[in-house]
Amino acid sequence: MGSMEDVVRLLQEAAFDESRWLSLADSIDGACGLVGNQLAVTTASGEADMDCLFQQALVRGLPQEDLEVEYLERYAHRDERLPRLSAMPSGKPYHNTELWTESERKRSSMYRSFLPRVCSNDQLIVRFRGRGDTTVFWTLSREMDRGGWSFENVERIERLVPHVAHFVRVRQALAAADARGDALAALLDRTGLGVLHLDRHGRVLEANERARRVLAEGDCLTQRKNHLRARARHENAQLGRLLAACFDRGVGGSMALWRPGDSSVDSLILHVCPVPPDSTSFDTYGVAVQILLVEPGRTPEMDARPLADLYDLTPAEGRLALLLARGESVSEIAVSTGRKESTVRWHVRNLHYKLGVHRQADLVRLVLSTAPAPPTE
Repeated sequence: MGSMEDVVRLLQEAAFDESRWLSLADSIDGACGLVGNQLAVTTASGEADMDCLFQQALVRGLPQEDLEVEYLERYAHRDERLPRLSAMPSGKPYHNTELWTESERKRSSMYRSFLPRVCSNDQLIVRFRGRGDTTVFWTLSREMDRGGWSFENVERIERLVPHVAHFVRVRQALAAADARGDALAALLDRTGLGVLHLDRHGRVLEANERARRVLAEGDCLTQRKNHLRARARHENAQLGRLLAACFDRGVGGSMALWRPGDSSVDSLILHVCPVPPDSTSFDTYGVAVQILLVEPGRTPEMDARPLADLYDLTPAEGRLALLLARGESVSEIAVSTGRKESTVRWHVRNLHYKLGVHRQADLVRLVLSTAPAPPTE
């Protein structure tokens, strides 16, 4: 087994360098006699249906993305443990057998089929609090038929829990700070679009120069106590419904606002796009909604061709990048293109790899950064 002091040191270093997590997870496996481990970050415990914000399963330090997708699509809805996870005391390792009844273990496809096939059903799960209102679950897997967990292994895991918790909270804080960085506003100013970023409580996190101008003019859209408001009452009600659909169901949409004294039908168009948390990043507390402000006659249309030319994307990948940048979900893209969701996810992974990004927000930045600069007035 590896030195616990070395693992703790690596955890402290990895808190400021996320790229080290893969090799660090392998070191944890070696130090604790594991075959693999998984981190999952969810919304606050106690909710009827916890929303998974981040998930990464590793076996010997290697990602298992296909298995993560298989679990989410085929097994998560019938995983008998999920409703019981929120009742687990914080910081205490629980064995799988404590989260399944004996009769459930005999018939559960999760326990009897999926876990033994992909890793092991001999698992310990630890729950602890993440940043803000998030909860973290750390699952540790041991090879089956190894004679159970030794006192030494469990003791080592318990010693690591506060350090892993610190690692996750620091990564969350740094990722959220990056999502609100000044460089983002400067980059988006190039496009001629007004861009607003909201957190999942509806607060404005970031506004580029054109969006700030629109809000400062305040003739059709303004902000009060850091929340957006449309001037006209009926438009404000429509904006509230649009944002609620985005926050609650991950459904984007558009609406038009009218400026008093403006003869055009649509003075300002809002494209409201959800920014789903990406399962490959620890950004679980940052941007939840992106709003593009389009002023007809002033704002160029987004075009993915410059991005495709710059990064040697296929036409299909370029169109996919544009659809993702507009806020469409994988399921919506699958419906509109007539493809299976699994196929679209495969293309999204390839696209992220080619572009060197991990989050949808970062992909949006690239698409917007290659848009033509607005004409000078």
